[in-house]
Amino acid sequence: MLKKSSLFRMLVIVISISMVLVGCTTGTSTSEEPTFKIGINSFGQANFFARIGKATLEKTIEELGGEVIASVNADEPGRIASIENMIAQGVDAIIIQEGDINLLTSAIEQASAEGILIGSFDAGDNDMVDIFVESDNTKLGEESARQLVELMGEKGNVVEIYNDAGSMIRARKDAAHSVFDEYPNVQITDSFVYTWPDYFPDVKSKMESILQANPNPGDISGVFATFDGVGIAAASAIWEAGLEQSISIVGVDGDPEAYEEMKKEGSPFKATMAQDPETMAKIVVEQMFELLKGNEIAEKHIYVPGILITKDNIPDTK
Repeated sequence: MLKKSSLFRMLVIVISISMVLVGCTTGTSTSEEPTFKIGINSFGQANFFARIGKATLEKTIEELGGEVIASVNADEPGRIASIENMIAQGVDAIIIQEGDINLLTSAIEQASAEGILIGSFDAGDNDMVDIFVESDNTKLGEESARQLVELMGEKGNVVEIYNDAGSMIRARKDAAHSVFDEYPNVQITDSFVYTWPDYFPDVKSKMESILQANPNPGDISGVFATFDGVGIAAASAIWEAGLEQSISIVGVDGDPEAYEEMKKEGSPFKATMAQDPETMAKIVVEQMFELLKGNEIAEKHIYVPGILITKDNIPDTK
């Protein structure tokens, strides 16, 4: 017969082994999916692309079990301060949405040096970026410009509306210039910068001034809108001037508000190169999670194609 002391020691051993086995079979924190903290800094929320993009980024991160820290800043100092705040909060990754990531170099360098992964969602590229997802903005600019030239009958004066603060806008503008240069009878005679984020009244006012200086049908034949919102504002001024029959507008985005404008009988807004911000946002988050898990990804730079939309193929957005 075992002594009480020996029996007690055996009981302790059995209980200890049982606890280890229970820990192995029911799972511990080592077998659970890690929770990643992801920062998002957006350039603004003033248009369709930005709003859909940010909402989808947040939704996808949460669906994958991550934690979101989001901020919106239209100015460079504000964006840098937001990124520095995310670093202080111990994020695992930061996604920059739109604008120009290269204007945020000091903060991005700090984040990268601390092992924080960097994603770019239509914000440009540099050596510190781990995943970059965008439309092919050069192609968007080329195709929208060619559509405008066709609508103009390969001749006439163009008004260009842009803002170089966005890397994607610069790419579209430069590509459009290359196209216009191919046509000797097409000239950019007026070009102006829109304010951001309160672009609508600014664009409408500037477009009104141009139309007052060029009041006759044919003085202005086309408007190259680097994103749909400024095209809609220009359309408002053109309607009020009664020049909707002689001016064509082409934009970029596929904004539902642009579709509504295009549906109007006789609207000057004739076409847009539609982007897919929802798909782009999902891809950048999903690929970021793969990197955070230590997995390799097939491509660092991923393009999501745009689609030409005219009044003949306007999608149902309801």
